[in-house]
Amino acid sequence: MERNVGTCFGFEVHSSLSFNYLRGGSGQTLEVSAPTDLQDPADGELVVKWTPTPEVPLEGRLYRAGGGYRLWMEGTGWFEIDPEAGSIVLPDSADVVRREERLWSIPAMLCFLARGDLPLHAAAVEVDGGAVVIGAPRAFGKTTLAAAFLSAGYRLLSEDVTCMRPGSVPLVIPGPAMLRLRPDVAERLEIRNATPIGSPDDRVHFAVDPDVRGDCRPVPLRAIFLLRAADTGLRVETVGSSEAVRDLWPLSSRFPSKRGLARCFEDIVDVVRSVPVWNLYRPLRIEDLPRTVALIADTVQA
Repeated sequence: MERNVGTCFGFEVHSSLSFNYLRGGSGQTLEVSAPTDLQDPADGELVVKWTPTPEVPLEGRLYRAGGGYRLWMEGTGWFEIDPEAGSIVLPDSADVVRREERLWSIPAMLCFLARGDLPLHAAAVEVDGGAVVIGAPRAFGKTTLAAAFLSAGYRLLSEDVTCMRPGSVPLVIPGPAMLRLRPDVAERLEIRNATPIGSPDDRVHFAVDPDVRGDCRPVPLRAIFLLRAADTGLRVETVGSSEAVRDLWPLSSRFPSKRGLARCFEDIVDVVRSVPVWNLYRPLRIEDLPRTVALIADTVQA
């Protein structure tokens, strides 16, 4: 029997399955179910194909099928997504941890894109009641920095994909309560407020402790920080609007259509007009993480 099992990205998940990363509260209903007779449904219009690269080691294909989508992801299988009906069918997979994490990537993005929200390849934390987005390409330390915020007592809103709702007051909708860290980072960084649940690949996977997850109510966006490397020292500098749009554009997960691209660009411009954007220059050293967390918090609260 399907039941309300928690929330993610503002969706109230109804399912008979178990999940590791959901939050409390209520939201827009999303039915998540296991497959019945779903067998290699590679029909429909091919919308986008992903091939693995060193920066994005993802292989997958997305098809438009009827009123929804069919998505194949290497190592996991087929998903069926119907954003309008609010339903996702999961592949039959023994690796339920990876399957859930894949669920909260492209399938969930398609659903919250359909309701008008903007996905960003970024982490997000809550500081003094406001959301702080930390944007960077892969392997640039944003997840490690998010883990440092969580260990320092701040609420983690998202680790890798941030759901942003543009408007006169932009909002961040909390995503899955998870962290994935390289083993060497997980070993050196004392992770508080999270519990390891396995290492099914080249990452140690953590579930944020239930008592610090909170729910999925939108959090007002207060600031965006773009991570930059520096050999020594920590500093922040204000980013101009045009530069901020230029640097946020590659971090956006936009739908591959003229309408989708135009909407994404307009949303980024609106967000940049509403909140400050900073470059954060810092060395990529574990020992500098507490000072980095303090610098961001002080900048936002100033």
